Amino acid sequence: MKKTYILITLVLAAMLSSCKKSMTSDEINDLASSGVVLIINQFYYSVTLPGGSEFYFNGISNGELVGFTGDEEEAEKNSSMSMGTGFFISDDGLIMTNRHVAKPQVNDSDVKAFLRDFKRAIKKSYDEKISEIASAYYSYEGDPEMQQRCYALYNEYQKTRENIDDMDMNEASINTHTQLAIVYNGSHITKEEDLVECITVAVSDDEDVDLALIQLKKKEMPEGTYVFHLRESDDDLSMDQKLFMIGYNRGIQIAKTSEGDIQSQMYTGNVTQKGDGDKILYSIPAQHGSSGSPVVDEHCEVVAVNFAGLDDTQSFNYGIPLKKVREFLEEN
Repeated sequence: MKKTYILITLVLAAMLSSCKKSMTSDEINDLASSGVVLIINQFYYSVTLPGGSEFYFNGISNGELVGFTGDEEEAEKNSSMSMGTGFFISDDGLIMTNRHVAKPQVNDSDVKAFLRDFKRAIKKSYDEKISEIASAYYSYEGDPEMQQRCYALYNEYQKTRENIDDMDMNEASINTHTQLAIVYNGSHITKEEDLVECITVAVSDDEDVDLALIQLKKKEMPEGTYVFHLRESDDDLSMDQKLFMIGYNRGIQIAKTSEGDIQSQMYTGNVTQKGDGDKILYSIPAQHGSSGSPVVDEHCEVVAVNFAGLDDTQSFNYGIPLKKVREFLEEN
């Protein structure tokens, strides 16, 4: 009896699958483009030194921390900006995207190498100050009050110098501060107030799973906004299977039309390499800005999330396979 039930279930599943209508690029775009959003992230970084002192910066270039400052308001005012793609997966405004879109990272080793140089520079600065105060002390011979001031300042600088010397910059912690917002497909943006504010819900801890969830702060979407569905089966895609991607290549640069509207782009390609469990390769053109785009099959069901390209080519790109996407969602 149990075998008969399983057989009937499999037959029904096969029948339902065979009833699904294959769609054209235009049909998929018309159906689903309202569910794809342009993500705008304004961000800066903080670094907390051993002992609790905090500094801020906006990025790293040639081994130097860009905008390095002790003033958080200054860092926030000069925030860096990045753009990517996301897509709705629930009707309460939950959006799937890449981790590097929602929470841009810097290389910890590069930051800590800068901090070690920074530490050496500060120590040198204090050494010079201590030397200057020692000279000043003797120059005030016969003036006990000024010598006492020099002595107190000397001890203060000497103590600070010793505290700096004891700091292990490898123990510094680095954090990303983000201000996330989205732009709906087809909307007209003229000012910052037109952006829709979002919050970060979850970020993958797995280095090989470049995924994140963000959500509309108000958890309300416009009526009729498309919500994407995952393909039911986690089975590998077949070689040369046709795939479709809706996203924002080059971010707002291409998305903004001459009328001022924000419009996504539809791209098609084929599976070009068997998946290795962590990624699949396909011949869908993609550039910066398309990170986090949904990759769907001919039934408009999500089979992957676009996340990376091959160097020196725009024609081959990688997606995070459905199994990894499902596991991430189950964990969060």
